[in-house]
Amino acid sequence: MTNTQKMVRLNLDLSPELNQILDELANKIGTSKSDVLRQAITLMQIMVTAKEETKKLGVPEANQLIVDEIIFSSEQQPKPNASEGFLETFGSWEDTRTAEEIVDEIYSSRTVSDRDYSL
Repeated sequence: MTNTQKMVRLNLDLSPELNQILDELANKIGTSKSDVLRQAITLMQIMVTAKEETKKLGVPEANQLIVDEIIFSSEQQPKPNASEGFLETFGSWEDTRTAEEIVDEIYSSRTVSDRDYSL
């Protein structure tokens, strides 16, 4: 472990199930939950780098046959910034109706409430 004065403290919210998995992993490898998370981040960094280099990451058996391939789907890749992710959604809506027909449908589906509201 590195010098603790150079460490950054984080608070993390986990579901009870993930916390149990974290406990079990820490017990299996004889380390702390923090160390398990550090190692997981290192593994994730290796996986992201491999993906960027169009490589694959796998888990081989003793005979070197890949039994599990770790896939990092494009949906999980972080976006460089929020606006780029938003802009990627442009043009994704498909409909056979014209814009005017859609607007007409929206207006015609509106209902008026007869409840009295007072502020």
